[in-house]
Amino acid sequence: MKKFLIQSIAFFFVCIALLFLGVLLPNKSHPKTVDYALIKKHELINATKSPKVILTGGSNVLFGFNSAILQEELQKPVINHAIHAGYGLQYVLDDILQLNISKGDTVILAPEYSHFIDKNRFGKEPLLFSLTAIPKNLKLLRFQQIINVLPYLPKFALSRMKSYAYTLKNSSTSKDTASKTQKNYTEYSINTHGDHDTHWNLSKTDFSNYTFYGTVDPGAIEMIENFEQQLQTRGAKLIVTYPSLMASSYQLNIEVINNIYNAIHNAKFDTLGTPLDYVFEDHLFYDTPYHLNGKGVDKRSHLILNQLHSK
Repeated sequence: MKKFLIQSIAFFFVCIALLFLGVLLPNKSHPKTVDYALIKKHELINATKSPKVILTGGSNVLFGFNSAILQEELQKPVINHAIHAGYGLQYVLDDILQLNISKGDTVILAPEYSHFIDKNRFGKEPLLFSLTAIPKNLKLLRFQQIINVLPYLPKFALSRMKSYAYTLKNSSTSKDTASKTQKNYTEYSINTHGDHDTHWNLSKTDFSNYTFYGTVDPGAIEMIENFEQQLQTRGAKLIVTYPSLMASSYQLNIEVINNIYNAIHNAKFDTLGTPLDYVFEDHLFYDTPYHLNGKGVDKRSHLILNQLHSK
């Protein structure tokens, strides 16, 4: 019995070690995923003097702004910090707080609606992709975030090991060829402001509408309130706004969205607009109900400028 127990414990720790090995293996692929663009975004934010504007949220922000338009009008640097809603709101906010945020800075936060539902604010599998890009961000994780991503860990680790073995086997593949054939969702898909811009002139793809299931959780509001307090201690300001959303998806989710709007409104944040302001025609979206195409990006960028000027 004692021998069996020792063997079981040893087997358990071997499995855990293999899981972490899979997660922490170096990424040899080229180009790397857009998760690795977060490294460049960190560099941009840390190198930019205050006052500056930082846009953040999920991929509705990554795909949703032309920061050059905002920068020209606001006459201050504008940087797009966003990557993926699946990182979870907690991770997004904690990641910003470790960067160069100083007196006079403004953070414009546009969370996805899913961030307010159930425990989605703590992240899912995409959070693991971010940690492969920036392993030191492991220190940011809280207990609930670890609990949220644990179910995805075995599959993710196995996938990483397979990918690592494949890239070693096919290391002779031309890097130039790879970068030319993979335009979107890579580390090279962002411009000098951090916006994903390689899709701006592409045609709309086929994709399904979103339906938001679950219960609106007040924990997301508390999370944003805590974030705002920490910004204020640095002399920085928070503005909360709403994600871009395709009109047909909005119609499917009006009740949930209204509940989220009421929660944000009651929290007394400094806000821009309403959810309906950021609902755009279906033809202005690229590949998801959150991702605007080039024309949609310009429309949203000018809309938020008008709302900033009217404050």
